[in-house]
Amino acid sequence: MAAPIAALSNDDLENEDLYDDVSYTTSIASSITDYKFEHGRRYHAYQEGRYCLPNDQAEQDRMDLQYHALRLTFGDKIHFAPLGEKVERVLDAGTGT
Repeated sequence: MAAPIAALSNDDLENEDLYDDVSYTTSIASSITDYKFEHGRRYHAYQEGRYCLPNDQAEQDRMDLQYHALRLTFGDKIHFAPLGEKVERVLDAGTGT
């Protein structure tokens, strides 16, 4: 079993040394962009076969439509968690296309 990953504190995130080896303009590894095409659809190459759905424009359009349908279904409500008046931290998981 792998060791748990430690969460970064706000102080860690403000430490500029943390970002010395990281560049926001670093190229994505070719293994990620080496897409696989099957039956006219594009699939990602990262851990090939682990995610069964395509990642092409048609799939992104489908996901956008699904998102809007869910927003309509839930009356434009984008969360169900009870939130206090002062929200300091939010985990936005699995959103965006």
